[in-house]
Amino acid sequence: MDISINLIRRCKNMERDAFDILLSSYEGQLYRLCFSYARNHESSMDIMQEVFIKVFRSISTFDESRSFWPWLKRIAVNTCLNYERDHQKHIHAALDNLDFNKPDLINVIDSHTNIEKDAAAKDMKRIIDEAILELPDSYRMVLTLRYVEEMSYKEIASDLDQPVGTVKSNLCRARNMLKKRLESSGLLEV
Repeated sequence: MDISINLIRRCKNMERDAFDILLSSYEGQLYRLCFSYARNHESSMDIMQEVFIKVFRSISTFDESRSFWPWLKRIAVNTCLNYERDHQKHIHAALDNLDFNKPDLINVIDSHTNIEKDAAAKDMKRIIDEAILELPDSYRMVLTLRYVEEMSYKEIASDLDQPVGTVKSNLCRARNMLKKRLESSGLLEV
């Protein structure tokens, strides 16, 4: 989905209703990206608020010959990374029942057969979320872009302004760190 040039121009003229339409069109995608990174509803909403402010302030620089979503996504990625650096806090996952079209980083086990399975699945999700949150920001972001946004290495490199080799290296390190954390917590057998 891409937005019409007319709507972008209205935003550049600072029409509030045009901004409302523009941002509501991408709200779901933006929330999914922010939540996949922050793993917390409140933090995701804070990040989205910052993204909206940045879009409002910089819409005049948007190149109308390009697609809007990659531009917005780059702002969101940078805001996620800066949010962590600025706030320096550990975030605990709190949202269990999201219904997205794309898979979450952790394919949550859907178990309705008994309470024990439900409790075990929630515990597993919590452990995985905590392991993901312990990863350095750059590793967590590259995992999010690759597995949640389903981006290619080249697209990730462009969004993060890094060479493709760095992206591949960071993704490999992120997977290895995540694997070690999950092995130490007993979720994966060594």
